[in-house]
Amino acid sequence: METVSRMTLEEIAKEIGISRTTIYKVINNKGYVSEETSRIVNDALKKYNYVENRNARNLAMNKQYTIGYVGFKSKSANYFTTEIGKGLKRAVKEFGDDGLTLLISEFDVEKPEEQLSAVKEMLAQGVTEFVLAYSRTETIQKILQMLRQAQARVVLLSRDYPEDEDCYYVGVDYYKSGRLAAELMGKSVQGGSIYIPVTEEYKTNTDILARLQGFMDKMEEYPDITLLPIAYGLIEEDVIESAVRTCITKESSLVGIFDLTYRLDVIARVLGDMNRKDIRLVGFDLFEEIRSYVEDSSIDAVVYQDLSYQAYRAVKILFNEMCYDKRKEERKHYAKLEIIMKENIQYF
Repeated sequence: METVSRMTLEEIAKEIGISRTTIYKVINNKGYVSEETSRIVNDALKKYNYVENRNARNLAMNKQYTIGYVGFKSKSANYFTTEIGKGLKRAVKEFGDDGLTLLISEFDVEKPEEQLSAVKEMLAQGVTEFVLAYSRTETIQKILQMLRQAQARVVLLSRDYPEDEDCYYVGVDYYKSGRLAAELMGKSVQGGSIYIPVTEEYKTNTDILARLQGFMDKMEEYPDITLLPIAYGLIEEDVIESAVRTCITKESSLVGIFDLTYRLDVIARVLGDMNRKDIRLVGFDLFEEIRSYVEDSSIDAVVYQDLSYQAYRAVKILFNEMCYDKRKEERKHYAKLEIIMKENIQYF
């Protein structure tokens, strides 16, 4: 379990070996401080994301607001953890001086029982506010039942659980994201067939199934396009590569690939190796491994959701309730869906 909080001026002073009084002089531009000392102080303030406290009341009362984040790590979408982490750090940077501390625990997506254990541990430490990104429905049912008994407040991040109306939800409408991907594909090809490779995690991931269903429903509006039998259960890189190569070789009518393995980089590389950039490739999210493939149009388009902002927003909702008693009536906070292609990737 990781604790993320803001460094105090006392901690920064100790870290760089310069008195807090001297640091105050640099911050407030008062009194004489040598150029070298000013440089060291300013570098440290930047490094440790120090922002002057804006909530003197909380500082004077020494109030702390602790939020627990329990999320997952996934082989098929390893960028998820990275992007969520950026949002959590942004929240601490903005609200840390007002008393925000985050306890962070991330579990293997294939071991959901670890999430239950992490929540229990945080409850034992007195945490009553949680941001949860879960992987298994049966596990989140147990967790939410436990948290209801503890009268905890919860934001579900990236995956909703509609049966519980008390939780906030911050994330996208996955069904609509699938429909949007289908519209992109349907308007970019004329006739032919579409291949849909799907990760092994579909078995327990309702979001993947919602995206798939949205795509298939929308594709009914394009009767000249044929959907090939869905290739389920692809997770390892070599398995994905082999399945895509086989499909391209066997299916002469193939005009597009709708990716649900979340390994667009692997598929784009196969298309390049086989000199088949004529096959449209559409998928989800933007991460470093695929950026160059979007820039050269090997990946034609991705439906993008800002995971970093979603994580930040989830923490902000809870913090505003805890610190300022600002409650949001709306429980569902849907992130906007954006389309990224070669011509606008520079903005993301």
